[in-house]
Amino acid sequence: MNQTPYHDSGQLFPGDQESLVLYEGTGTVRRLKVLTDVAIFSGSFNPLHHGHQRLQRVAVQELQMRVVFELSVTNADKQSLSESDLRTRLHQFDDHDVAVTQCTLFAEKAKLFPNCWFVVGFDTAARILDPRFYQHDHTQLCDALQLLADSGNRFFVGGRLSTDGTQFCRVDELTIPQDFRHLFIGVSEDRFREDISSSDLRE
Repeated sequence: MNQTPYHDSGQLFPGDQESLVLYEGTGTVRRLKVLTDVAIFSGSFNPLHHGHQRLQRVAVQELQMRVVFELSVTNADKQSLSESDLRTRLHQFDDHDVAVTQCTLFAEKAKLFPNCWFVVGFDTAARILDPRFYQHDHTQLCDALQLLADSGNRFFVGGRLSTDGTQFCRVDELTIPQDFRHLFIGVSEDRFREDISSSDLRE
């Protein structure tokens, strides 16, 4: 296992929403203002599991791009990560590249990751489109999606089994405003299906 130098707590967190810390699989740690022309796999990864790893491999094959995992120390509907939590999450990734940010919403991430695909699971895609994160204002939701479109961002979405286990949830089941449907591209079920979640593993 590669021992990425997480011991320097001064490097661990980005200073603000305008920067990121990139932990490369080679052991190099870099502070950046922007990372572009890659695919960003955003998630909480609590824990990282083989479903995440398989979706990452599929994204590499389908998009023909380097995939960088992204951990935000803040989250729209989960508790912020402590330094101890972040260290634990980072050590799961072995030789993968990981970007650490303080961006809660994808409209904020767009500034750090222009011209990037975002690799997300179905549940994350649903949260991106959830009106409650936009004060239930459709205009705010569309403004956020327009910002992502203007930044050259698109979403590569992996499906999942429904909660009741009766169907596979795909992109076409998401409620996406008509003008922005082209931003969300689904992975076919035959290319990616993992009936597992981090919450299942924690339980």
